[in-house]
Amino acid sequence: MYSVTCLPEGLCRSQKDIHGGGSFRKEHFMKLGIFAIGILSASFILANLAACQTDSPGATETLGVYSTMVDSTPDKVTTAAQKAADDLKLTNIVGNGTTMDGKVTAKDAQGDDVEIDIEQAGDNVSKVTIHIGATGDQAVSKQLIDRINSHLSWL
Repeated sequence: MYSVTCLPEGLCRSQKDIHGGGSFRKEHFMKLGIFAIGILSASFILANLAACQTDSPGATETLGVYSTMVDSTPDKVTTAAQKAADDLKLTNIVGNGTTMDGKVTAKDAQGDDVEIDIEQAGDNVSKVTIHIGATGDQAVSKQLIDRINSHLSWL
């Protein structure tokens, strides 16, 4: 149900070509809708991966890295982290700390690296970040934090 128009130069066009076909618009609208839904879905998934809350208040686990705040200076937290690693029978424990930051490294029974990074986050507050192996271990990380807090009560 459309008409054809021919121009003097011999070019012929249908009314559908001149005014735009309905299916052309529908295709673009559907592609745009699918694209928008895909972007929204991807952003929702990435937002959930970015910072997952843990069972402990104030602690987060992001891509296998467990982070929380501890009420003490980085040098004291570093000392407590070394003792906590020893409590959990980790091996090859090495720790270095200053009043600004600290780091403790060790190995677990499976040979995975255990890294505890400590940064000053305020007056008498330190941010502790724990990464175990390639994917992290929330249960062991929480045990380390509990032991660190326990040792800090004695320092």
